[in-house]
Amino acid sequence: MTPRFLHHAANDTRFHAFPFARPTPRLTLIQGMPAAPTAWAKIAHRAPFADLEFLIARSEADLGAAAALVERCYGRRGYPAQRPESTTGETTLLARWAGRLVGTVTVRCGVTQRLHAETGFAEHVGALREQGCRLIEYTRFAIDRDVLSRAGQDIDLAFELIRRALQLGRVSLAATDAVIEVNPRHVRYYQRAFGFRAFGAERRCERVGAPAQLLHLNLAAADSANRPGLALH
Repeated sequence: MTPRFLHHAANDTRFHAFPFARPTPRLTLIQGMPAAPTAWAKIAHRAPFADLEFLIARSEADLGAAAALVERCYGRRGYPAQRPESTTGETTLLARWAGRLVGTVTVRCGVTQRLHAETGFAEHVGALREQGCRLIEYTRFAIDRDVLSRAGQDIDLAFELIRRALQLGRVSLAATDAVIEVNPRHVRYYQRAFGFRAFGAERRCERVGAPAQLLHLNLAAADSANRPGLALH
């Protein structure tokens, strides 16, 4: 196939465009009444919620902006965030609010690519591969909460980003299972919101120099579970 985007999973022969592939992809989160009119919000954001959109990075500028956001958010916590040497087999999802990048997550296809999680959890990822799982990994996840909080926006952007990333992996990449490395303090959120399960014991992630817990999700099970927020429609 001829790739439409610079940043895609073209190494995967089963990859095909998902709703995000429209010429001007724009998925409004919700419509609602304006939030408390802070001075900053009055100037820069006259229509709260109306300008939140999700799209796939399609240019070097998009990828650079996503990398800069990851570096900034990780840096606030004292974690290093090295830019990837190669983005082969990766698709980066962006969240923009009022034209400003406020969130990003990258979906890495494990069909022909080695996953980052295999560095610290090789035996666990290997066990899934041996079972014939078609794997994807979520990585380089970052949200600029300062922008949203300054504007008085109460949005669970983490849920909205990951939900769309799950859809992307399940529908566009035909993945059966997903893995993600998270800080142990975030484990319960992923379990409660998406149905991830802890896989193995907590270990140290050398990429960021912090503790990490590997989480695993069977995407087919999540699709059929009683989780209306994750419905693929």
